[in-house]
Amino acid sequence: MRSVSGGGITVQVDVADGARITSLTSGGREWLAPSGPRWPGVFVQAGSGGWDEVVPTVAACTLKGGPVPGTTAFSGTELADHGDAWQSAWALDSFDETHVQTSVRLASLPISLSRRVQGTAAGIRLAYTATTDASGPVPLAWCAHPLFASDPGTRIVVPGPMLGLIEEYPRSGKPRDWPAAVGATAIKAFGSGSRASASVVHANGDSLTLAWDRVLLPYLGLYWDGGEFTSTPVVAIEPSTAFGDSAARAVAEERIQYLEHGRPFHWWLQLSATPSAE
Repeated sequence: MRSVSGGGITVQVDVADGARITSLTSGGREWLAPSGPRWPGVFVQAGSGGWDEVVPTVAACTLKGGPVPGTTAFSGTELADHGDAWQSAWALDSFDETHVQTSVRLASLPISLSRRVQGTAAGIRLAYTATTDASGPVPLAWCAHPLFASDPGTRIVVPGPMLGLIEEYPRSGKPRDWPAAVGATAIKAFGSGSRASASVVHANGDSLTLAWDRVLLPYLGLYWDGGEFTSTPVVAIEPSTAFGDSAARAVAEERIQYLEHGRPFHWWLQLSATPSAE
């Protein structure tokens, strides 16, 4: 287990368990839902809290050739539920008291991913690089997958006008309003417009904000679960390189990032915490 601190936030990275971030604390609050031992092949299970890197898909699917020339090379490739990075062996590339850098080569597609967790004066910065050695374009559906602990009154707050959401689960493709709070079941939805930040705000006013570059990460998934799939209520903010949970659908709709040999793709997330004024 490796720890990094910055801007009043401390994170712990379990390199041996898919480089999962198992703890994210500030001001005495643990922001992440509990994470514990898990077994390969089944993502949704007891102890599936924490923060995973989900790539190259969220929903299990089979890739087909898309409109982009060269994508037929991966037609028929089966992608597992929540991808394979979470159940792969990551390498610990470097670490000290200010950072932890890890990397992984995916089993499903020719993609190599590295992540640097860096402490800064403002908080924690996660810097990512994805590369491929394939001769043609490779679809990259990545999303952050933090399961934030939720209590009564916990909200997801997104700056700017409240654009409509397109529901992914349980009623795919249906417009819906923003939930005021976590209910008894799960809701997954994607924003219809790009965003550059979102916050988890607890009833007492404590807030944790994720910020990113909306050009690099043009899609945003939001998730609420009162216990349908998780042991405790959670919310999630999931900036993504693809629209929706299925990489296959994103390829067909041309709403996904592609990797090309010799052209690394870089992106980042910035985490900052603000305690309540009480």
